Amino acid sequence: MAEFTSEMPTGAANADRTENIRVGLGHVNGAVVMPGESFSLGDALAPITPERGYVEAGVIDSGRLVKGIGGGLSQVSTTLLNTAWFAGVQLDEFTPHSYYISRYPVGREATIAIGVIDNKFTNDTDTPIIIETYLQGDSIYMQFWGDRQYSVDTTTGSRYNITQPETFTDNSAECLTQGAVEGFSINVNRTLSQSGSVVSDRDYTTTYQPSPGVTCTG
Repeated sequence: MAEFTSEMPTGAANADRTENIRVGLGHVNGAVVMPGESFSLGDALAPITPERGYVEAGVIDSGRLVKGIGGGLSQVSTTLLNTAWFAGVQLDEFTPHSYYISRYPVGREATIAIGVIDNKFTNDTDTPIIIETYLQGDSIYMQFWGDRQYSVDTTTGSRYNITQPETFTDNSAECLTQGAVEGFSINVNRTLSQSGSVVSDRDYTTTYQPSPGVTCTG
């Protein structure tokens, strides 16, 4: 039905993040979503605990990069969203990050916070959907297997309402360096067509807050 590839940062500095992604994909791979059923990424990943295989890695909290259990799972969430997006299935729930992360498609990405923020789609086709996903090199690969119903066209607008970030230093032992990222708004359109006729035409508007630049001096 559709496939999506998401490149991720690798190397020793991102080993814990990569491990969380590997564990998360293992809980998603092979999922079968029957016609009319909804798939919840939060349910598939939970609980986010060491017993489940997750470790501490970088997460974003109020615009700052900090350590947290399960860091990196938003890349799993973003990969799922985009595969569902291009498969043309019904998107029930997804929430972009508050701050733009350049490795994700702008306006077309999704964070995850178990019990608070979910990522859901419904199989609105007449046949089952099987999710296949795996890591290879520095990329996540995901495919939906099933009976595609619609063709999908996507249009991404220009950034507007741009706001500049602050920069500051931090000498705490917990500090993690991060680059400044401007805030902005953007519109993304998804149009679904069948036999040449438009059946759905929807705009998604995302507003990103500016993310501060942090230099660690400790």
